[in-house]
Amino acid sequence: MVRFSVRRATPSDIDVLVDHRHRMFEDIRHRKPREHRIGDDSYRAWALRKMKGGELTAYIVAAPDGHAAASGCVWLKEEQPGPGYPGGKLPYVLSMYTEPESRRMGLASKILKEMVRQAREDGHPWMTLHASRFGRKAYPALGWKRGWEMYLEFE
Repeated sequence: MVRFSVRRATPSDIDVLVDHRHRMFEDIRHRKPREHRIGDDSYRAWALRKMKGGELTAYIVAAPDGHAAASGCVWLKEEQPGPGYPGGKLPYVLSMYTEPESRRMGLASKILKEMVRQAREDGHPWMTLHASRFGRKAYPALGWKRGWEMYLEFE
């Protein structure tokens, strides 16, 4: 049995994080190369800036040889005040990806459990995410509840 370990990513892992996010979006829906270039370049700069500023924590699940089999990030996203909540930064899970040959081995769950542990330790009241059709069945088994979000896309 292969033993995988979860570690925090550093800015030196940015190529893996960008590649995994790129492949995550491609799995969801095929994109044009131009769309990927725009997204990849912008995400690289954004993620590095947020990591260095302490607003983005990325995790990598590594095989014993160090190969990154899965990754995911938590962004401390500014949220508006609401009933019972004075506003502030809340953890938002994004860019979850597991390489095809490593799927169904619980690697994304390892990352999520570490994210949840850290968010609780940091005193956050909740965390959120937007699940693709691939993750919608996995999250409830880890205690996540489905909400509802709508959007309007401008051409």
